[in-house]
Amino acid sequence: MPLPRSKDDGTGGAPVLNLGNARVKLFDVEEHEQPYTVTRERDGAEFTFDPNFKCSVEVIDDGNDGADNGTTFFESFKYKKDKKGKWHNQENSKLGALTLVVKPGYFDDDSIPALVADDLEGFEMLCRVKPSRNPNTGAITGSTIDWETMQPVPTPEKVAAAVSEAEEDFDEIPF
Repeated sequence: MPLPRSKDDGTGGAPVLNLGNARVKLFDVEEHEQPYTVTRERDGAEFTFDPNFKCSVEVIDDGNDGADNGTTFFESFKYKKDKKGKWHNQENSKLGALTLVVKPGYFDDDSIPALVADDLEGFEMLCRVKPSRNPNTGAITGSTIDWETMQPVPTPEKVAAAVSEAEEDFDEIPF
């Protein structure tokens, strides 16, 4: 009798999420300022990664029914290499976008200190979480943060100000 077939979804067990407006928290943040090599335990294969911040991401609020709240996945925010071969935090990149959410005005104000792992540990933001794809095969491999949608979580002061402004505008509507 033939054995049953099983299709490999390519995710390696990583969750595949598609959340339009999620609140997420970063944790277990590590910064690598130079390229680094990782050896896979199961077969000894080695992989070299560009400098980055790597971390785990927890979905705090999935923006829907809560079914994906508490789900975690891995994420990285990579430094970019310039023409001279030096690594840097580039403004129009995933790491650059994260930096602007954590430290608004960072690229315009040299007095703002550089982003470090401690700045990201426990940091919460709003963003879209989408399926990640292998760039070579197109296969879905898990989940990733859509860097163009990252934004800070509104502070209670901003929410209160917006509500107050909306109430004032409501009074001015002619009936």
